[in-house]
Amino acid sequence: MAKKKRRRGAELVDAILKAAWEQLQAKGYQNVTVEGIAAAAATTKTVLYRRWPDKAHLIIAALSKFGNLPDYQVPDTGSLRGDLLHLFGQMASLLDRLQEETLRGLLADRLQHLEFGEIFSHLSSGEQLKGLIQPLLDRAAARGEITHADWPDRVVTLPGILLLNEILGRQTLTLDAQTEMVDEILMPIFMADRSR
Repeated sequence: MAKKKRRRGAELVDAILKAAWEQLQAKGYQNVTVEGIAAAAATTKTVLYRRWPDKAHLIIAALSKFGNLPDYQVPDTGSLRGDLLHLFGQMASLLDRLQEETLRGLLADRLQHLEFGEIFSHLSSGEQLKGLIQPLLDRAAARGEITHADWPDRVVTLPGILLLNEILGRQTLTLDAQTEMVDEILMPIFMADRSR
């Protein structure tokens, strides 16, 4: 009998993520277990925990690989309002692709391991988030729509904090909520003529 070849590296990761994705589709987030994923991937829990600290991280990795989730694009609609609405729309599209039960489970699992201060600190210092918002502000300033683009980090990352608040509180991101956040909070802030 031939000895089974031991998988390593990318081959092993692909097998684990495929097993996680298949388990998620078949059982739903709440019923997926790390043990079940390990068994389906013909490996051990220890191997999984070396790469992912918990089920939520593993499922997020599987969703990223197999979930056909959209990549965020920095929009350029010609107006700051349009750009912000387009960016929020991209997030809403992502949420729509996640099943409600999967989203609820991911949020519950991730939040039980994070303090709120840690969550907001990740957002307010997040370079990725700044990388999405700052170009919108730079273009709006260049068009003369706003007086300046050099806002403090806590202001630049405010759209992300608003999104997080909406998603955590309501587990959805409606068009009305997106429009309200842009028109009633963000546009008045960014349109303000901040004195130097």
